[in-house]
Amino acid sequence: MNKLTATSVSIGLVGGLMSWIYLGILGAAVAIPVSFIAWGAFAAAGGKNKDILGTATPLIYGAIVAWITAMIIMPQVGNVIGNAAIANALSVGISVVALIYGTGKIKAVAATPVAVYGYAAFFALVLSGTASGLTDASLTGNPLLFVAGFGIAGTVFGLIANNLAASIGK
Repeated sequence: MNKLTATSVSIGLVGGLMSWIYLGILGAAVAIPVSFIAWGAFAAAGGKNKDILGTATPLIYGAIVAWITAMIIMPQVGNVIGNAAIANALSVGISVVALIYGTGKIKAVAATPVAVYGYAAFFALVLSGTASGLTDASLTGNPLLFVAGFGIAGTVFGLIANNLAASIGK
């Protein structure tokens, strides 16, 4: 089997398996896009064993910055500015400056796009009401744990697909 076909088949099989696990066993449908975002970032980073850490770390960093924004910055700015839309917009602006600056200063989180994916996935979960318990201990209730757990899982599924493609392709 040629490389393109092997890669296509392996991603389809492993992606289908991942989706079945999330939908059929865990009941966590929104975990599918979070894991595929991490999987895609992992593939873009090179898709090798060493790239798991280089993908998961900035993804989690982005989610941590978003969590700090939702837990600390938004409430504090909201206390100063009475308009929630303006306060939240300022909070996002402030936190994104810190997010991007951190990717330039901390080597372990230097993959700026992946950090942005983690930040965005966090707020997508919060704004959709899927996972909004900022202090919950539940994987599916806390958006930080959700992004971290299913993001790491996505990189692992990506690695499995890459290994499968390598074993069936030429």
